[in-house]
Amino acid sequence: MKREIRCPLEDLKKERLWYAIVTRDRQGKVVSRERRKSHSFLKQWNQLVYVQMKQAALSIKDTTEVPRNVNDKTENFAMNATAGATAFGIRVGTGNTPVDIEDFALETPIAQGVGAGQMEHLVCTVPTSVVAPPSCYFVVSRSIVNNSGGVITVREAAIYMRIDTSWYACGIRDVLVAPQAVPNGGAITIDWTIGVTV
Repeated sequence: MKREIRCPLEDLKKERLWYAIVTRDRQGKVVSRERRKSHSFLKQWNQLVYVQMKQAALSIKDTTEVPRNVNDKTENFAMNATAGATAFGIRVGTGNTPVDIEDFALETPIAQGVGAGQMEHLVCTVPTSVVAPPSCYFVVSRSIVNNSGGVITVREAAIYMRIDTSWYACGIRDVLVAPQAVPNGGAITIDWTIGVTV
């Protein structure tokens, strides 16, 4: 009898993605928290996994919606952005359109800076992965400070990743269940936990 090879959708749920958000005021007091299971890996994430596994080129949309012919590179998947860098790493925005697999960027990204509607992006960290049977995971984390002079409401968050030496793609996007009103002088910290469980 020929054995059927299949990939049940239930098996795919073993790949875990969670986000946790903490919003603080100027004094560091927590004003809001949210922790949710994310279902928001985007097309570009899997396309880049394919490129690395196949060791072949593929056309992937970058964060400006331009298709890029991406090869396997050691820079691929980089998320560890320095302070002030917004081309990759965790980003936030004010858009609230539901997530779609075809999303290529935040709907309305918040720019880097201290002007009206802008926020200061601190270092995006990716600490060492943790093995805690039956799971293995790592966390991508970034704090973003509001020194704009007014409240900024964050409604969406994403991870932008490097797909070449100078191109970037959106691999993950979530619309927050509870919009986060970040007070002037306050900050929002986002931790994305990416893991697998056997």
